[in-house]
Amino acid sequence: MKLCALVLAAAACGDNSRAPDPLAYDWDDRRVLCSQPIDDYEVPLDFGNIDFELSTAAKNGYVAIIHAHVPTETIALATLEHVFELADHYNLTYFTFRELVPSATPVGGLAFAFDDNSPDQWMLARDMLNAHGAKITLFVTRWTDMTDAEHAEIATLHADGHDVEPHTVNHLHGADYVAQYGLDAYMADEVLPSFTVLTDAGYPTPVAFAYPFGDHTPEMDAAILPYVNTVRTTPGPCPNY
Repeated sequence: MKLCALVLAAAACGDNSRAPDPLAYDWDDRRVLCSQPIDDYEVPLDFGNIDFELSTAAKNGYVAIIHAHVPTETIALATLEHVFELADHYNLTYFTFRELVPSATPVGGLAFAFDDNSPDQWMLARDMLNAHGAKITLFVTRWTDMTDAEHAEIATLHADGHDVEPHTVNHLHGADYVAQYGLDAYMADEVLPSFTVLTDAGYPTPVAFAYPFGDHTPEMDAAILPYVNTVRTTPGPCPNY
């Protein structure tokens, strides 16, 4: 999936003027943020476009937002290494989603996240993350399906400085669930319990929430945003795209 096809033409496909980028955080008051997936096992990445996006973040002082899922299964470790090398080349600061607030001092950065429930594979990237000083966000789903050993791995990553945030209980298509059972049921069954399991496990109160598949509606945003600072979707459903 080519990055230029997913961002505003004026922002990332040949025009270097200062313009809002829907796949970045510009230290503004937007609370629905959009992230570019970079899993490359099925669709090769165009590193030229990633280079452009990160260099533009450095130039304009905003935070590029990207995510992946399972190292060695959906994304190659070499791909991750190359992305972090580019971020370092452009002197980007690594931010967790907990740090993306308008009151912060604007600086060019990268907010990278792993999604879902693969701590065994996330640990494969641990040394790489530490080597680059990369602090990332883990958007965790299916918490109760994980083993004690997997919970311990997430705790290890959190101790390294990475943030842990909710990604629902069962990783379902949210809009479909709402259409079938109602918004209140989605909040009660999928959203709020995914917050509770994290706080019960000793993690800080969530401040960000990622929609599975990026699947959301304005009504879902309005229901969830009273509980967090930001919600995160993907390019297709991105309201700013």
